[in-house]
Amino acid sequence: MYNKDMPKVLNVFNKIQYLRERYYKASVEKESLIALISETEVAEQVYNSNAIESSTLTLEETEKILLQI
Repeated sequence: MYNKDMPKVLNVFNKIQYLRERYYKASVEKESLIALISETEVAEQVYNSNAIESSTLTLEETEKILLQI
């Protein structure tokens, strides 16, 4: 019984390892994407807030100022 089921168990184990590696790789890539989205959202919110207060800064200028901080 042990020897007969071992290849199936190893196959499932290898598949789990493969899927785990793909998951961790995807999550690392998504972290940088989430950080980029967060930076963009903050810049747009600050830009919109400044525009309401009649600021003449462009979105690009606002982003440059925020990235220097």
